[in-house]
Amino acid sequence: MKKNKIVIWGIGKYFSVVYNSINNDLCTVVGIIDSNPSKKSSFVMGNIPVDSPDALSFIEWDYILVAAKNYQSILDKCNKMGINNNKIIIFWNIKDDSILIDYRAKRIVELEEENEKYKWKLENLPYELGLKTIPNVKSAEDLLHLIIGNKSSLCRFGDGEFEIIRGKERLWYQNVDAKLSIRLKEILQSNENNIIIAIANNFGNLDCYTEESANAIRQYLYGNTRKEIVNLLNKKRIYYDAYVSRPYIMYKDKTHANKVFNLLKKIWHKRNILIVEGYLSKMGVGNHLFSGANKIRRILCPETNAFNQYDAILSCIKKWVTEDELVLISLGPTATVLAYDLAKNNIQALDIGQIDNEYEWFLHKVSKRTEIPGKRVAELSWYHQPSDKVLSQTYKEEIIEQIGIG
Repeated sequence: MKKNKIVIWGIGKYFSVVYNSINNDLCTVVGIIDSNPSKKSSFVMGNIPVDSPDALSFIEWDYILVAAKNYQSILDKCNKMGINNNKIIIFWNIKDDSILIDYRAKRIVELEEENEKYKWKLENLPYELGLKTIPNVKSAEDLLHLIIGNKSSLCRFGDGEFEIIRGKERLWYQNVDAKLSIRLKEILQSNENNIIIAIANNFGNLDCYTEESANAIRQYLYGNTRKEIVNLLNKKRIYYDAYVSRPYIMYKDKTHANKVFNLLKKIWHKRNILIVEGYLSKMGVGNHLFSGANKIRRILCPETNAFNQYDAILSCIKKWVTEDELVLISLGPTATVLAYDLAKNNIQALDIGQIDNEYEWFLHKVSKRTEIPGKRVAELSWYHQPSDKVLSQTYKEEIIEQIGIG
């Protein structure tokens, strides 16, 4: 009997579950596909190498079995490639046993994951109910009013910054660096009048967030993580919400984002701004986030491990920045350090994070993080490479220097 030829798309935590669920009497795996090019040489199942999606054009196959849980981008790619939907099997959408796939493997994983979520929630519940002490974190709106009123600078600490301080790998765009860890800890524990320290508002009630976002926070804080982070903080200090740069996707109430964006726009209204960003970020390109600014200039930096070029980036900013110009920085943990050092030199600087991505999603009213044509989306970078997009002459003229690119 002729066997069905299966290509599995997606190398990740569930790959082995999906692989082992295949009915070997009726199927044979002829290919493994992943959009992340770095995995092509790092994974082999038997003698089957990992290929890019382009390999589908020369592999003889009957069905594509999608292993990834977040599979929409894969479906979009298949659609662009003209692949018939009837030839695509999404493992996580299988409702019962088929002749090709054993449904029980999926159900076991789902039940195990539900059990994990209950464990995270149970451990976190005393903090969510206000039964245990938590850091004092004021709202994003309070933060923005303070910046508008005082022309303060902003340094943000999210999961990535805390993980670097703790010496743990987390971010795809910045390796753990001992010097960076020391600098971040120094800044977190600093006390400068003109510098606001913001931390992710993870530690108390999570009702404002979607269930998916709340569960991700609970998972992150589970075990010793909460204790280790809180030990870095000052119990008497007032912090502000680092999620000012993520006001849309995470929240149940999507009108929250409108308030935040309106306040943000007031900060740079009729001001000259110097944007310091990764070369694929393109903040404000194709939308009106910075339309109220008087003048925009840009310094483009490496997308990954920007801290390796820290001294050159800082010197470049100091060389170009003019009096009363606002510096906006989107450069991962490096932005936190840059904002601090610039503020110490009486230059107003805001670690603005992925605010442009959030603004794009807000404008398009999407409910999940999605690809943005021509722009880097940090959370999706493990599989999504921004497509080339024709850039306006205005954008090109805004670029005054590029550091460590090419």
